[in-house]
This record gives sequence, structure tokens and C-alpha cells, in this order.
Amino acid sequence: MHINNFVKITVAPVPSNPFKLTVSVDGGSVELPFVTLTGHQILDAARCHPVSDFVLLRHLPGNDLKVIKSDEIAERDEPEAHFYAIRAERLFHFILNDKKYPWGASIPEYILRMLGGMPANTQVWMRRRGAPDELIGHDCSVNLTDENIESFYTKQLGWKLDVQGVIIISTTPTITVRYALELAGINPDLPWTFILKVEGRPKEQVELNTVIDLTMQGIERLRVMPKIINNGEGPCLRRQFSLLEKDENFLSAAPYRWETAIDGERRWLLLHDFPLPAGYQQFYIVLAVEIPLLYPSAELDMFYCSPSVTLPAGAQIPKTETQQSIFGISFQRWSRHRENKVWSPTDDSVITHLGLIEESLRREVGQ
Repeated sequence: MHINNFVKITVAPVPSNPFKLTVSVDGGSVELPFVTLTGHQILDAARCHPVSDFVLLRHLPGNDLKVIKSDEIAERDEPEAHFYAIRAERLFHFILNDKKYPWGASIPEYILRMLGGMPANTQVWMRRRGAPDELIGHDCSVNLTDENIESFYTKQLGWKLDVQGVIIISTTPTITVRYALELAGINPDLPWTFILKVEGRPKEQVELNTVIDLTMQGIERLRVMPKIINNGEGPCLRRQFSLLEKDENFLSAAPYRWETAIDGERRWLLLHDFPLPAGYQQFYIVLAVEIPLLYPSAELDMFYCSPSVTLPAGAQIPKTETQQSIFGISFQRWSRHRENKVWSPTDDSVITHLGLIEESLRREVGQ
């Protein structure tokens, strides 16, 4: 009965008679005609014999443990009270996550995890004097008589995924595309196309309800792209109006994909997978620049980002609060302008405007 030299005991009132208590252990229970019990009575009812060989610990709310002496009344401040009867000549004390607990000579990993209030996917680590920290296996117990043990700590497992440049951490080994987008701060209900990139495998188009196995080797990135540029197999880039020849030559040599598209009465240059400087939570975005009908005589002004660009810890970026809908997708407007609105139709172009954009993005991260 006493596996690992301890048993778990539950004390609760009898539903049909508030003047009786049940003591339950290992699937069996005993009714007692009492409203309070001493430590000795609980051990005796749980068939922990001889009683003098056991120590009774009360499991308190907040995952504290309290020693209940043989003649001490075990107060109950909740309907069910939980105890551990440990067969031990003496108690040993250990520290878990900076909190001190009593226990017997040997404690299983799942009890340590339970006292830490952690789920099943949590790891328990042991610190030892003069040795590297040691991971405690799920089916293992630790000998607390070892004087070299310093303490224990828990570490919740996490699986990383790059979602369009935003690194998210999942506490479960699988995650839906929808939840991954929500963790990355991307609205999943906009018209996106999702591509999962795994090293050594063809790119896979996935849906919002697709479950991604984060333990799969070689997962690189979940790409998020507007549906307007994807036919389900690969990018279909539009050229609905022309730019200056030097602009198009420059963009064609750039590491990102570009297209020119008309949304109502407004003309847009869209740069896909545009890289951000280090310091932002995102790595890549879709960058939009409005191209006036009279460009290059008319000035290029401001720029737009999707998803919205954010700094670590949610710090606000000034003059980026406005959102602009472009083909039904929300873009963050960066209100950045040339000093004194100096624009030269001869010297300025998409190329120089991209210089303004890159300088604006670097300035916010101190580069």
C-alpha cells in the first residue's frame, strides 16, 4: 500500500451527515463519527500502522506543507483537506523555487512538480554542490539524505516558432495557426495566406485550424502573406503601373519581392519580406508606399507597415497610431516627412524615399 513510503489521504465531511467525516486513501474510505480529527486519528483511519512510524503532513492551499503532530487537531478550512502520511524516522527539508518544504527520505519528481504548482510538461531540476544542475526524470525519485543537494527548481518547457519575424513561445508541443498568429499579435481574421517552412521539405500552405507540431525537426518559419499576392502555390506579383526605370532596376535587385497595385483611386508600391533592423519584435514586414499619380513630380511621403511594427515590452513608437486599410489589410502608418518638404523630382525617387524609411526605422531602435 505504501508506495514510495507515503500515501495521500483526503478528509471530507459525509454529505448526508455533517457530524461525520470520511478518511479516504487508495480508493477506500472510512467513516468516523467526529467533526474534528487529530493527527493520530487520521493515520489510524488510513491504516498507517504502527502510527508512530509515520509523519503526517497537511497540504495547505498555496502548496505549503505543514507537519501535524499526533495529538494536534487537524483544522479544516475547506471542504476537503489533503494530507500525506510519510513513513520516516525523521523529516528532511528541501528548497523548491526558493520555498522550503519538509518530506521523508525520498521524494518523487511528480510531487516536486505538484508542490511547484506546475503542469505535466514542466521539468524539475536539481542543484548540487560542485556539479552541473541535473534534470529529474518523470519516473524518478530523489534521495533527500544526499547532503550535496542544494535546491530544486522548475522550468516549464517552451517551443519557439518564428511567425513572420515574431518569435513566439508555446507551452505545449502543438499549436494551431490561429493561436500562433494571436500570440504574435497578428489579426488572424484578415485575408492572409499562411506558408509553413520546414528545412528539407517543400513549403506547405496551411490554414487557421492547422495544428503545427513544434517538435518537428527543421521548422523555420510560419510566413504570413496577403492573399492578394498568392495563388496557393507561389507569389503572383502584380505590375499594375510602372515606376521609374531606375526604381524598378533597384527593386528587382533587392532581397525582397515587390509589386505595384491599385486599390480604388490610390496606387501602392508593396515590398514583401522587407527586413527590419535589429531591435524590433518583428523581423520582416510588408512595407507599403503610396505612389501619387504625378510621381515623380509629386512627392513620396510617409510609409506603412503590416503587421504593425512594435518595440520590445510594448514601448510606443510616436506618430504610428493611425491604421490604413490597403486591400482590406490593416497597415500601421508611420508619419515621417522630409524636413521643410524638400522634394526634388530630378534627384528624389523610390530609392531615396527608401533611404528615409530605413533611417526612420533605425532611429527608433537607436541605430
